Amino acid sequence: MKNQYDLLNGTSVDFDEYEEIELTASEKKRMKKRLKREIKPARKKARPLIAAAVLLLAVTPVMMQNETVWASVARIGQQIELLMNKPEGSFSGYKKTVNETATDQGIQVKVNELMLDDGQVLLGLTISADEFRRTALGLNRDALIRPGELRVKIGNMSFFDSASSIREEPTKNKDGSWNYLYALKLTQADTNGDGKIDVEGYTVLDHIDPNKNYQISAQFTSLDFEKNPGQTKSGNYQDSYGEIKGNWTVHTSVNGSKIIAATKVYPLNKEIPINEKGIKGILSIKEVRVSPVSIKLHYTFTSSTGSIRNGTNVGVKIKDQNGRDLSESGSGGGTDRVLEMDEEYRNDKGVVMLRFIPYVSDHEKDSSKDLTSHAFNLKINNK
Repeated sequence: MKNQYDLLNGTSVDFDEYEEIELTASEKKRMKKRLKREIKPARKKARPLIAAAVLLLAVTPVMMQNETVWASVARIGQQIELLMNKPEGSFSGYKKTVNETATDQGIQVKVNELMLDDGQVLLGLTISADEFRRTALGLNRDALIRPGELRVKIGNMSFFDSASSIREEPTKNKDGSWNYLYALKLTQADTNGDGKIDVEGYTVLDHIDPNKNYQISAQFTSLDFEKNPGQTKSGNYQDSYGEIKGNWTVHTSVNGSKIIAATKVYPLNKEIPINEKGIKGILSIKEVRVSPVSIKLHYTFTSSTGSIRNGTNVGVKIKDQNGRDLSESGSGGGTDRVLEMDEEYRNDKGVVMLRFIPYVSDHEKDSSKDLTSHAFNLKINNK
C-alpha cells in the first residue's frame, strides 16, 4: 500500500516566525497523540488508491522538531487569520462574528467566528464543559474535549463526509475551555436533500449568488475527549479517546460576495508528459484558484504503462517567488491507472508569483526527483 505521507517530502517551514516553547515530557506525549488525530479524511467509496487526506504543517496547531514546539498565536478561536500567517484583522471583510453557543449534555460549543473560503468553511470555536460533566466523563483537569463530526448546510446544500482539519490553541483558557479552528472541506455535497452525497469535487463559490444572503447551520454530531489514563485498558491509541454523541447546532447567515470577488481563477491547461522511474503517462493541470486564505490546485495523472500502486507518486509542488515551499494539504483518490489529487497551499502574505514543479517520488527508496524541465511560473494578483 502506498505511503499516504509521502507527499510530506520537500515541505519546509520558516521557524523564525514562531516563538520557541519547551514542553514537559507529559506535554510532548499528549501533543503527539493530538497530532495523530489532526485530519479527518473524506470518505472515498469508489477510489481505493488513496483513502485518506494528507495533512501537512499548514493545518497543525503547532510544529514539532527536535522536541520543540513553535506556537505563533493565542486566541485561535477569536482570530481565524492569526494561525494563517496573516495580520490580525486582515480577514475582517470576509469572516463573520457569530458568538452563538449550542449546549447539549452539559457541554457548550460556541462558534465565535465563521468564514467561507474557496472550497471550505472555517469556524473559530470554544468548547467548555461544566464540572459535573467533566467528572462524569472521568476527565483529567487539563484534558480536552475536541470537536468531532461536522455537518454544514448552506441554503439547500448540505456538506458532510468531507476532509476536515482541527487546530487547537496551545494552552487552555482561564475558565478551563479550549479554543479551536475547525476547517471543513465543502467538496462533497448533498444537493437534493435526500441525505446522501450526490456530488463530489463540488466548487461551492461557483454555485453561490453573490447578491444573496444564505442561511447557514453548523451542526456537530459528536465530540471527542481524551480519557483519563486510568480508564485506558489496552494502551492503544483508539482506546485512549472517547466519543460523545449529541447535537450542537449553531445558525447564522453568510454572504459570499466579498470572498467570490477576491478569489482569482487562473486557467493553466497544462499537459505534461512523465517518463520517470518506470512510470509513464500524462500529468494534467487544469487551473489554480487563489483566495485570500488558500491556493488550490487540482491535477490528475493518467498512467499509460504500469500500475501506480507500486510505490511511485507523481505530484506537483508550489514555491513562491523566493523559492520557498508553500505549506500544503491534500486529498485524492484513484485507480491502478489514474491518480486524482486536490492540493491546498497556504496563501502567505507577500506571494506574487507561483512556481509549479512536477515531481516523481519513490516511497520504497525514500527518494524524490523534481522535474525542473517541466516547471513553470505564474504571476498572481494577491491583494
